Amino acid sequence: MAEPPGHKLIMAGAVLVSLAGIALIWFGVTGMAATPEPSPVSATATSALPKVGAPALTEPPDVLVGRVAEPMRTARPTAVYIPKLGVSAPLMELGVDAKGAIENPPLDHPNVAGWYRYAPVPGARGAAVITGHLDTRTGPAVFANLRSIRRGDQVQVMRADRSVAIFVVDRVEQVAKSAFPSRKVFGKVKYAGLRLVTCGGAFDRKAHSYRDNTIVYAHLAHAYHPTS
Repeated sequence: MAEPPGHKLIMAGAVLVSLAGIALIWFGVTGMAATPEPSPVSATATSALPKVGAPALTEPPDVLVGRVAEPMRTARPTAVYIPKLGVSAPLMELGVDAKGAIENPPLDHPNVAGWYRYAPVPGARGAAVITGHLDTRTGPAVFANLRSIRRGDQVQVMRADRSVAIFVVDRVEQVAKSAFPSRKVFGKVKYAGLRLVTCGGAFDRKAHSYRDNTIVYAHLAHAYHPTS
């Protein structure tokens, strides 16, 4: 799960390049790019993705707002649940194809989000990254209302070991793709963090792309482990 050095990253409409040792990212229509290393997991059939249920909140949101939990052990994330937005979506792994680009979540499955495999997994120490489409050619997609999320709201990530990483939102920002804050999104942090990324702002018909990105920053507030 280590982030490869000097990598070029593409995620759900994003491209990261390294220029003179400085990482620059812009989100476009092509998706996110990464290292030139093939990833068999990125081609996982969506039919194999788990069905998602809505886990009960372990504690009221106001109790978790000021809490910072210790990082969890590594476990593959399987789904993301955002109570306020009614988002309940399976997660597919965004690996890297032979050309060094990460596949976007498929447009014909608008309720699927993806997590970037070269960042930490959600719940582990570091900044985990989950991306999803704002919309498709036929209607809204999984992160259509992401801009409506606010500080103190919860984001829950279900994991393969049946644990749930419960994050609390710290802030939300909308930024121009030309000024994407790569260091804030992908930079190292000492806590278990989460970034949700999608498109935003006005749609540029000439470029066939949204001009901005909506970015949600959150921290791990509670690690839920089932007792049975």
